[in-house]
Amino acid sequence: MAEKITTSSHPRRTRRTPLYARIIAAVLGVVLVAVLGFIIWAETPLGPAPDAIAALESGNSVTVARTAAGWEFAPDADGQVGIVFYPGGRVDARSYAPLARALAEQGYLVVITPVTLNLAVMSPNVGDRARDAHPEIKRWGIIGHSLGGAMAATHAAARPGEYAALVFLAAYPPDGTDLREAVGKVASVYGDRDPGLKMENVNSTKSLLPTDSVFTQIKGANHAQWGSYGPQPGDMSATIGPAEQLSYAIDAVRDVLGPAK
Repeated sequence: MAEKITTSSHPRRTRRTPLYARIIAAVLGVVLVAVLGFIIWAETPLGPAPDAIAALESGNSVTVARTAAGWEFAPDADGQVGIVFYPGGRVDARSYAPLARALAEQGYLVVITPVTLNLAVMSPNVGDRARDAHPEIKRWGIIGHSLGGAMAATHAAARPGEYAALVFLAAYPPDGTDLREAVGKVASVYGDRDPGLKMENVNSTKSLLPTDSVFTQIKGANHAQWGSYGPQPGDMSATIGPAEQLSYAIDAVRDVLGPAK
């Protein structure tokens, strides 16, 4: 007698992923894509332009070296004054080599501090590396361009008396960053063809700086020519040359930091 086989008339159910789990997976996917997009954006900075690459070569009484502290521009003659340089947001640190080299030719030791993801806000205290690497330097100044200027201000404010001077290039301190007693002198230099710099912010933060701070607007200067990395989105074209624009930065440094020797 044949064995009778019975089958169920109901289809087998498949287990579905709960709705909340699918929502979480979707959110995590969006976050991952956003994070990866941000990293790719940050790691594809502006510059350096060819003249900046050329300025990285040693010569003309300046030795250039890449160290743990950053890109160092050292004058042949031993000096006692050093400068920490914070680069602008999403700008390759090497883009500031022309200015750093020009300052080194004046006798200053200059250290351009590369920052995480090319954003100084990710590495606000990299200036410590430069100073720790050069205990022989007796007096330090700090320069920051754009976002780098804001972070240079934050860094200096947290270290009262450690920096003799601060120079803003198209920058201003973040709200609440009190520098009145933190640094000896401050200079703020900016162009009249810089639509990215909000003058209302420059003016509203003056109360955070020493009363004798110097503000200089440069006719014909734009945002990008404080470095050498080519055109910057949203910027205006400068009507003065790069060398002339940088000369104002050099003058500002000499005025607030004093001679290199």
